[in-house]
Amino acid sequence: FAGGIRVPLIARWPDVMPTNTVSDEFLTSLEILPTLVNAAGARLPQNIVLDGFDMLPVLQGKAQSQRTAMFWERRGDRAARVGQYKWLESSRGGGLFDLSKDIAEEHDLATEQPQLLSILKARFSAWKDEMKRAEPRGPFRDY
Repeated sequence: FAGGIRVPLIARWPDVMPTNTVSDEFLTSLEILPTLVNAAGARLPQNIVLDGFDMLPVLQGKAQSQRTAMFWERRGDRAARVGQYKWLESSRGGGLFDLSKDIAEEHDLATEQPQLLSILKARFSAWKDEMKRAEPRGPFRDY
């Protein structure tokens, strides 16, 4: 899981995006498809629910990211990032981490903040329910 790791994105679009700027906004690869579709002047189908949004206003510095949370599930590994906190449960380990203070995910807060852990797990469960309602996912289930 790379949920707490900052992954760089380099974007260049003369006369559309400012040059020589850096943003720490919370964006994900889920934003790429809606952004490219909008940039191309196309429209997304109305009957499909996407997890992402057009991030161009964020890259232009005109808006803050709409993203406040991200959820994952893959082959039994589960994770949630809500704001600065990340919870993960994996065969390789897990815990609850404050990414604003612990980007390396070394200090597990699960026993210190059980209420916060419950909140993140509940948000994960709500996301799972939302994904079930967004079927069919076909061959993309659990990959």
